[in-house]
Amino acid sequence: MKAVFYSEFGDVDVLEFSERPTPEPGPNEVLVKVAAAGVNPIDRRLRAGELSDFFQREWPIIPGWDVCGRIVGIGSDVSGWEEGQDVVGLAFTWTLHHGSYAEYIVIDAGSIAVLPDGMDPTIGAALPLVSLTAWQALDEFSGLKQGQSVLIQAGAGGVGSVAVPMAKHLGAKVYTTTRTANFDYVTARGADYPIDYTKENYVDVIRQHEPDGLDVVLESMTGDEVIKDSIRLVKDGGSVPYLNNEPPEMDEIESRKINTTFIHHRPDGAMLNDLMKLYADGALPVPAISTKPLSEAKAAQLQSESMTTNGKLVLKVQDI
Repeated sequence: MKAVFYSEFGDVDVLEFSERPTPEPGPNEVLVKVAAAGVNPIDRRLRAGELSDFFQREWPIIPGWDVCGRIVGIGSDVSGWEEGQDVVGLAFTWTLHHGSYAEYIVIDAGSIAVLPDGMDPTIGAALPLVSLTAWQALDEFSGLKQGQSVLIQAGAGGVGSVAVPMAKHLGAKVYTTTRTANFDYVTARGADYPIDYTKENYVDVIRQHEPDGLDVVLESMTGDEVIKDSIRLVKDGGSVPYLNNEPPEMDEIESRKINTTFIHHRPDGAMLNDLMKLYADGALPVPAISTKPLSEAKAAQLQSESMTTNGKLVLKVQDI
């Protein structure tokens, strides 16, 4: 099969595009013929050698966790799935080897969901990681509900593009940070108060509007003061799920009973299936999506590194 892979850490030049053996599904896995693969910042971070203490590696490594395609093989212990079904999935494992930047991938049967009828595979491949991350942070962890308020950092980015409409779907008042050029994009997705962080201090703006504090801050940014500001912005008993950091060491987290943790996306086929139905029904809008062919994975990761893409970036792999 054709695949993109790397055999050492480094910049995009370590990526190769060539032939690799087609994997065989294990007992609890399915083999998927890949139509499209999502590109996420974690792909380039792992390629660069970050997070080495957390992942095992079997070289060479095919990057990519987001996948959309067709089941063409089924493991001996899998039930409820058939060859020929079109699916989406989050192919996350703690051992890096078989990723979605390839014509075929094996994935745990518990990590896939049905691709809704009529949905383009490029849309399906854009959704799993960011959707599960945002939903697990906003609904499952924070319990965001009608009438509450939330700050979603980087509202035009990959997670932000799905988190903003999810928060609106849950009934919240939504603040988000982004550049002025993206205001129309984020407001169309449900943001009530976009804040240009390059022109205004978003902390001061939110305090003017919410003197008693926010109910939830979805924090995807980094930096010592930024992650501390998230704690300072929430009400007593509020929630701060962090997507790129452990919570800061602050006494007020305990004294003010703030609910906080580092959220790591969890593959969950049943949850993903429910979310895909919300997208299919129009209850959640899909993010803006830009595409490149699999052979241009280097350019795709460079684009991801530039932090200039609104929404999601997807690699088109093959027709299925």
